[in-house]
Amino acid sequence: MVKYIIARQLGGKPVITAGGEELGRIDDILIDESTGKFISMIVEPLSEEIPRVSYPKDKDGNLIIPYDAVNAVSKVVVVKD
Repeated sequence: MVKYIIARQLGGKPVITAGGEELGRIDDILIDESTGKFISMIVEPLSEEIPRVSYPKDKDGNLIIPYDAVNAVSKVVVVKD
């Protein structure tokens, strides 16, 4: 059975790495309008000193995490290290 995720449900969820390091909270989701598929998440870091991760940042210092880096979604969103 396919489980659908509504983008609104992801807003504000904490994001952690598979290693358990907290990165921040989801601020926004980028979606391909033609297919409806998630492209990436914009994550507002908890502080300026975030764990060493290889995800790019936008001009505001938010992390841009591709959706294919997501390992699991529950009360938190777990992403690859």
